[in-house]
Formats: sequence, C-alpha cells, structure tokens
Amino acid sequence: MKIYYINSEEFLKQYDTEFLRNYAGNMEFKSVKRFTQYTIGRYLVKSVGERDFNILDTEIEIVDEKPRFKYSNIKFSITHCGKYIAAAFDTAECGLDIEEMKERDLDALSKRYKKEFNSVESFYEFWTEYEASIKLQQEVKGKYSTVFKNNYMLTVVSANPDFSQPSCLSCFTI
Repeated sequence: MKIYYINSEEFLKQYDTEFLRNYAGNMEFKSVKRFTQYTIGRYLVKSVGERDFNILDTEIEIVDEKPRFKYSNIKFSITHCGKYIAAAFDTAECGLDIEEMKERDLDALSKRYKKEFNSVESFYEFWTEYEASIKLQQEVKGKYSTVFKNNYMLTVVSANPDFSQPSCLSCFTI
C-alpha cells in the first residue's frame, strides 16, 4: 500500500482553478473549498495511477458508492482535512481518513463511545479508524495509524490481513 498527500496551499501556488476544472467532471459544488478538495483529490488519484501504477486510462467510476478506476484493479481511498488531501492505493480494498487533532472533552467522549480515551491522540486514532472503516465497507483486517504533520491523525485500514503499514507515505511531488 502507498499513501500520498498534497498540501493544497502549496498546490494552489502552482495551479489555478481553471486547471482544476479538468478534474471536476460534471460535478457541481456548494463551495470553493469543496471544489478544491474534490478536484485536487481526483488530480492526485489520476496522477499517481498514471505515474506509479502505469494505468493508461485513469477514468473513475462509482461502484457500490465507492470511486474506482474503471480499467484497473488498483483500489484507492481519498480523504481531506484542512489543507491536506491524501489518497491510499493498494490491490486490496482500503479506507483512509485524516483529521486535525483538537482539544476535546475526553471524559464525555469516553462515556459516549463506552471506551476510555486518555489522550486526544487516542480519541482521534479511534475516530479516524471508524471513518476509514466506513470507507472500507467490509471487515477491517489490517490497520495503520500515525500522527501526521504534528497535529493530524491519519489512519488507513485494509481488507488484507497481512497489512501492517504502508510502503510509502509521502508528499506527491507536482
């Protein structure tokens, strides 16, 4: 499994919204922020598909409410939070989530979820696993969590029982 991310602030210094329109398809967006997250995510997935997985036609279709490459067995999952857009790629189904860690009422969250959270990190590891597992849409057989860029929690889950950590977690160079 490989995970790549883009810092949207840095990306937008090099590319404008006209460039991003190429990745919007027929979608309509309620906000500029949503447009930017969606289109940079599609740019990331298509670019990595071409460059790292040699996918000649990176057309994306929706199957069972999940985006997929139409002409490849490579699976991917996209997430975004704040200025970061990330995508995980693998031959097995995967789910990815990233959240900015903020101070939380850990006692209230522990009661609500009937699970002891003794740090903000422990809560966000739980929460990002939960969100990533929704994207996976099947039993989690492998999981990897890490603190990302000092104040984000990133979790990827996999349908592969042998998965323990990605072979790559890096910024996608434009």
